[in-house]
Amino acid sequence: MVWKCKNSDTVWDGETHELAGRTFTGATRTSESVPLVWIEEPKKIASPSKPKQPRKKQPPKPKGATAWD
Repeated sequence: MVWKCKNSDTVWDGETHELAGRTFTGATRTSESVPLVWIEEPKKIASPSKPKQPRKKQPPKPKGATAWD
């Protein structure tokens, strides 16, 4: 369980302070303080999937096999 900045995905592990029932970054209120929200676990970065194999080219249909022939 960690703190996360409210308007970004940045995880905060520094000092915090509470003002009017909300938690902010930093030990004291400054203009740079950002509101924080409590999350259960940080998001895990998904590992990249394996590249997909290109599709095999279908063999051409014999003449007369479609309505357009």
